[in-house]
Amino acid sequence: LSSSFIITIFAFLLTLGLVVIVHELGHFLFCKLFGIYVKTFSIGIGPKVLRKRWGETEYVLSAVPFGGYVKMAGEGMMEEIQDTGTWEERKYPLGTEEGNAEAAGMDDHIPAHRHLFTRPAWQRLLVFIAGPLFNLVLSFLLYTGLVLSNGLQNVPFTTVGEILPDSPAMTADFRTGDEILRINGETVENWGQIEDALVPVELRKSGQVPSARVEVARDDTVTTLELQPLFDAESGFWSLGLEVWNTTVGLVKRNGPAADLGLQQGDVVQSVNGQTVTSFGGIARIINDHPDQEIEIVWTRDGQVMSGTVVPELKEVQPGVMKGRIFMEPFFAYEKVSLGTAMVMGYERTVGTIQITVGVLRDFVLRRLGLDAVGGPLRIGQAAGEMLSWSFSHLMYFVAF
Repeated sequence: LSSSFIITIFAFLLTLGLVVIVHELGHFLFCKLFGIYVKTFSIGIGPKVLRKRWGETEYVLSAVPFGGYVKMAGEGMMEEIQDTGTWEERKYPLGTEEGNAEAAGMDDHIPAHRHLFTRPAWQRLLVFIAGPLFNLVLSFLLYTGLVLSNGLQNVPFTTVGEILPDSPAMTADFRTGDEILRINGETVENWGQIEDALVPVELRKSGQVPSARVEVARDDTVTTLELQPLFDAESGFWSLGLEVWNTTVGLVKRNGPAADLGLQQGDVVQSVNGQTVTSFGGIARIINDHPDQEIEIVWTRDGQVMSGTVVPELKEVQPGVMKGRIFMEPFFAYEKVSLGTAMVMGYERTVGTIQITVGVLRDFVLRRLGLDAVGGPLRIGQAAGEMLSWSFSHLMYFVAF
């Protein structure tokens, strides 16, 4: 078995396992809270592979990992449908008059007040929504934990690598190699601070921000430039026309073309396919345009010049859009944050996940998206394997999302 296959299977089982266990645990704990009799707690569906009874509940690991269930007393026919395919013996098959009567009487030995449908409506509602609610709690905890352990991502460079044509930066006379020192008199230390100073967070939704006075180091002198960011109402994004000088390699995906070439985190790319590069965007554009074609990459590592050839893989980056990929990320630094900040960001990202989910559901209802956008177990497994090939943090972000 290839290492990629093993990574995919492990990531798939871990992803589904976490989501299913937490979801079913929500239903289970609320049943216990309200005194509802739980007959079976199953991770997976279908034939029961492992089973153990503790107290009144049988805990089961079933053969098919695509789901799970909590079997409660008093669910009636639904309670028995949950056991379909578990190879549980029945005297009469479900769907026959005798089978339905047998199913209806199977909980007669359990006190009526412990049946699901004898509980108040508000308790039944909480039992039903507890699964999705616990999945949201899982998202919040994962997002919070990842921010707390990894820190806040930033680009630790302040030198201009590229100026886009017909952009605010070109109008302001920025040049490649300019090192941005201060904006409106405030010193900046990374690219995130530059973007926040040019387009303040509190003004982004207004569509209007004032021009900024930018001091740059150029040819051993300090030059002051005036930059007016441009808002694109159609896309909702701000345009600066600046790309950071960052050709340093960050994470490299396992078993990808970049990894096979020998690129490592911290390497500095000098040229791609014979073209000198000064931004990661520049690197990406050349690679994107050369799928299935051999190209040369030159880079430095600890002052030593290295080179090699690589063939970018043709990948679908958007529905119907194919581009070349070698699977490496730009370099990022990480700034540690407090627990309080991590919790705030965890909450914001959880809310963002909900908003995206609602937006996707709305697009389905309005027929902006078709069934080809829906991912089944195979696509989930492939995506989970891809994420783990990058890093464990990537996989956890995927689970949280």
